[in-house]
Amino acid sequence: MTDTAFFEEIYREYQPKISGYIHNHVNNPEDAEDLCSEVFRKAWEHIDTQNRSGFSSFLYTVTRNTVFDYFRTHRQFAPIPETMAIEDDMGENLLQEETLSRLAAALRALPEQQRELIVLRYYKNKTLQEIAEMMDLSYGVTKRQHKAALDALHGILAD
Repeated sequence: MTDTAFFEEIYREYQPKISGYIHNHVNNPEDAEDLCSEVFRKAWEHIDTQNRSGFSSFLYTVTRNTVFDYFRTHRQFAPIPETMAIEDDMGENLLQEETLSRLAAALRALPEQQRELIVLRYYKNKTLQEIAEMMDLSYGVTKRQHKAALDALHGILAD
């Protein structure tokens, strides 16, 4: 497969996911579209140097870094959203279609309170402070339960 054909296939498969991720983090639609184009421009420049089997991971990393750069240059005084502060690789796995069914099964395996916390945090985009108030818990307890839920989810997915 030529580089162009491979890139077209990658673009068709990942453009909606990349665009959605960027639109969830950047409020300005025009900026979000520009950032999406920038991600694929960067990906095209590095297509020869990347292992094609791991290209989705590379693409996610480029996307995340492009959004970080946007916040550094365009919103110097705005805080970076909490959803971008995750240090594990779960966000990377979420972009990979084959992982979604495993993730759903892992979520079902979590205790109800942990599952609710994960859903509120990552699917409903609530902050930990908002979740603490909703669940009538202190912020510290919510942070610990969030960490425990992520650890449990990571453990389930690692099996």
